[in-house]
Amino acid sequence: MRFYNIYLPLFILIFCNFYGYSQQDTEMDSLLVSSYVEGPHIRYSTDNKVDVFYIKHDSIKNKTKKISKSFRYKNDTLTFKGFAGSDTLTYIIPKNIKSQTGLYQKADQIIVLGDIHGELEALIGILRFNKVIDENNKWIYGKGHLVFTGDVFDRGNKVTECLWLIFQLEIQAKKAGGNVHYIIGNHEMMALLFDDRYVAKKYKHAARHIKFHYSHFFDKQSVLGTWLRSKNTLLRIGDHLFVHGGISPQFLEKKMKIDDVNIKMRYHLNNYTQLKDTTLVDLFLYSYGPLWYRGYLSRTPNHDRISLAKVTETLDFYESRVIIFGHTPVARVYPFYSFKLIAMDVPIGDPNYIDQALLIENQKYYRIFAHKEKERLR
Repeated sequence: MRFYNIYLPLFILIFCNFYGYSQQDTEMDSLLVSSYVEGPHIRYSTDNKVDVFYIKHDSIKNKTKKISKSFRYKNDTLTFKGFAGSDTLTYIIPKNIKSQTGLYQKADQIIVLGDIHGELEALIGILRFNKVIDENNKWIYGKGHLVFTGDVFDRGNKVTECLWLIFQLEIQAKKAGGNVHYIIGNHEMMALLFDDRYVAKKYKHAARHIKFHYSHFFDKQSVLGTWLRSKNTLLRIGDHLFVHGGISPQFLEKKMKIDDVNIKMRYHLNNYTQLKDTTLVDLFLYSYGPLWYRGYLSRTPNHDRISLAKVTETLDFYESRVIIFGHTPVARVYPFYSFKLIAMDVPIGDPNYIDQALLIENQKYYRIFAHKEKERLR
């Protein structure tokens, strides 16, 4: 198995972080962490019961406490209201969370968002201005599709809030005949596999208070962890293919269809420490895999920039005409290789860039924003 210099070996990270040997955590001073309310986090305690909790930190008093309640399912859905800090949202939690296909028929309208990284206000701004959600953050996009190309995690301070917004919009969209799709990125993988290098201090502080590692918030006993593990890696809507990083020539050589890729990625993420056959670990979890690949835009020590011929070969195999991806930062949403690739990862919430997303409407492509009208991609 090869290990790449772009990140620390996962085996070492899993061992050290799982057993609490995080130097950053042990050196963290509570007085330097701003006040926060983190949550809700929901864990299954029995088949019909969940424990819901928040972590509340008061930096002035230097006090941190856990606030929790238990709820029982009376049918297939649990509903409760937030009960800590200023959280008054209503949470709807289905009893069974199942994986979905990665193949969908053509849609008249698709909005695509790149790497959110915990920037809730910027996300809400784009969704409200483009009439995906109303002032109460409820779905009003009808039968439209909303796609997140991964990396909702890390860097920002409102990751949990972003996750719950997407979670609830997914439920609301289905009722309206639409769809919300959240494909996983490398930072989702990191959150599930004990790699906390880019996690904001408040999350490490909250985890330490209850003797967790940050990844424990998203383990298999948690609602959010179960939900994340159900997500797809590749998604095709009509003839539009969505992926977080990209599909490398090495990955394409395996000739795996979309749902096969999704099943195998879920298997690798869910069973990483128990894998007996590690033959495909490089392709699924490392730099040639669809979560980490950067060859669409750049040449690195591990790979050359992809050729137009290889992009065309990928599109032919996946019966698509364009690949839409995030992961590699760009200054604006833009197409290249004659609209065969569209790059999405404009650093959202960064004052040096204009927050934007992609609208696909009637086979035309537009940049959309939070404060001005759409622009046609040329």
